[in-house]
Parts: sequence; C-alpha cells; structure tokens
Amino acid sequence: MSESASGLIVAIMMLVCFGSLVAVMVLIFYVQRRARQARIRYCQGWAAHHGFQYWPEDLSVLGMSSQAPFSVGHSRTAMDVFRGKYRGLHLHFFHYRYRTGSGKNQRTHDWQVVAVSLPAARPLLDIDHENFLSKRLGKDIDFENQAFNDRYRVISASPRFAYDVIHPRTMEWMLSDYRALANRWRFEGPWLMTMRSGALDLDHVMHFADFLVDVRSQVPDHVWTY
Repeated sequence: MSESASGLIVAIMMLVCFGSLVAVMVLIFYVQRRARQARIRYCQGWAAHHGFQYWPEDLSVLGMSSQAPFSVGHSRTAMDVFRGKYRGLHLHFFHYRYRTGSGKNQRTHDWQVVAVSLPAARPLLDIDHENFLSKRLGKDIDFENQAFNDRYRVISASPRFAYDVIHPRTMEWMLSDYRALANRWRFEGPWLMTMRSGALDLDHVMHFADFLVDVRSQVPDHVWTY
C-alpha cells in the first residue's frame, strides 16, 4: 500500500472517530434535554396539584444565605424553585447546584434547600452536629446541658439570639426528636432553612418543611421583637 493511500485511510478513520464522538455528544445533549423537559413538566404538575408557584430556574434564591454551601464553588444555579404558603408560613424549596474544580477534575454538587419565613430578620444561627473533626476545628457556643454540647455544634455572632432560641426546653426537644438529630438547620436573615446533599426530592420535601415549622414553633415570641 502506498504512503498516500495509508494517509488517506488514517484520515478517514480520524474523521469517523470524530464524527462518532460528535454523534455521542449530540445524543447525550438530546437525552439530557428530554429528561430536563420531562422534569419541568412533572414539577409544573406537582406545583399545580399542591398549590405552589414554580420556576424551572430562579437565581434570586441564591442570596438566601451567605454560608456554605452557598459560599463555595462556581457556576452556582437554582433549579426547580417552588414558592407558596404552608401552615401559615411562606415556604421556599429548590434544587441548588454548584461546581468545583475544572476540566477533568470538575465536580458537580447538588443540594436540596427548604426554607420557611421568619417574623423578622435575625442574625446567623447555624445548628449542626458535632463530629470528631468539628470538635477540633474551632469553638462554638456552649450551653449548660453537656449532653447537648456533645451532640450539637452551634455557631452565631449573637450569643443572645442563640440562647434565646435554644432554651432548655428546646434543647431537650432537640435531643429527642429524630429529625433534629438527623438534619442541619440555620437561621439567617428572614429565613429558617435546612439543607441536605442531593437533588430535590418532591416525594419527601414536606417532611423537611414540617420539621422547620416545628423548629419555628419552639422559638419564644419575644425573640422577634428586639
């Protein structure tokens, strides 16, 4: 076989490989687009059935918090954003996504965020769970209940707000309620919110909404007047 013929075959093979790659990329894009369209239709139906407003994308909710996971990564977006009234409070929930790294090292991170409105804006109060690492990374707010201190990590720039919200009765509730023991939540500005890693799950999202409403009901009324 001549050198020119060999070169022609190599060129044809390269074109075939390139064409196959383009075809695969187009197919992946098509499948993802169809899946997204199906998801939007499902969410629209769910919202109409349950009395919520729905937006396929709404970046305004990204300003709900200045703390992680809202403060990390890049290419942040909010999808499948729902708003409505629930048990007398404004309720928002959505699928939050951001990316870290770039190129082959790029990773996509998905979070479910659920938030209920507060009567007044208040300082950040972040309630998480203690673990081996968190006990060594920095000091949080201590309470008189040592069992509570061993279980929970409480961060706030306003100890007064923290102590008013997490009073002895609430501490006992937090040590016995399985939802409190399993979830992280946060007061920030006019919102009380909870976040978990993973996509928005409409089959169970109201479970988190009920939890937040119950947390809100534990807060004394005078907290909203100072």
